[in-house]
Amino acid sequence: MQRYDKYGSGKEILKRLESVAGRFRTLNADMIFNFPSQTREILAEDASKIIGSAANQVTYYALMTSPSVARSMSESVGKVDYRREADYYRLLAGRLEEAFDPVSAWCFSRRGGEMIDEYIVDFEEYVGLGSGSFSHLDGSLYVNTFSLREYDARISSGRMSVSQVREFKLRERMRYRFMMELFGLKLDKKRFKKDFGCSVEYGLWLEMAFMKLAGAFNRDDENQLCLTWNGRYLLVVMMREFFANLNDVRDHARSAISPNELADLFQSSTP
Repeated sequence: MQRYDKYGSGKEILKRLESVAGRFRTLNADMIFNFPSQTREILAEDASKIIGSAANQVTYYALMTSPSVARSMSESVGKVDYRREADYYRLLAGRLEEAFDPVSAWCFSRRGGEMIDEYIVDFEEYVGLGSGSFSHLDGSLYVNTFSLREYDARISSGRMSVSQVREFKLRERMRYRFMMELFGLKLDKKRFKKDFGCSVEYGLWLEMAFMKLAGAFNRDDENQLCLTWNGRYLLVVMMREFFANLNDVRDHARSAISPNELADLFQSSTP
């Protein structure tokens, strides 16, 4: 992952967290689990260090790779074993929930604190500002140009910075709502029916059948769907694949940037 040289050891990072304690309303630590070299003992120790740290929020991502870098990732950190991922997730969540409350499938907020909604689970539409950002408005996905030069030229001339647009069909929008709300641990059935004109059971009957067979729901009434442990892990898997494919979109977008601009950005002919 080449992060040790960039950011230092775990002890150094913990010291940095301590140095800014109390300066921010939310201090989040990003963690990754299911590295090939990780063991249950390593994960439990990491969770204990997070609990004892100054962080009042922690996001525990499953190791994810976009299709374009899967081979190089395998060569650098080893082959990922997805068979143990569910067990590792349960271990981490169980340990963290001694001091934190789950606020999404992979984000935990220290008990008594507040959560920053960094994955837009409460509001479906959002605008991304800056080069390479994404926006989701009125059922369409907008991607800003990844070229800083092009972004500057567009904005300076009063034009939009959007370089790609993808319009989602109704079923795709329903599936996106289904995934994002359940990622936030609950789905509002009445809001779903109001927005899409049909119940979630009718509009997404296949997805609902799969989730029920997998034992994903501990609440399924006229108002809400809420998740069991199995359901939370299934949403981790869905989001892992969702973000891995978004990373693939980013990789393709970056590949369109001119070699001269890349050289300037990285001060080298090889980024």
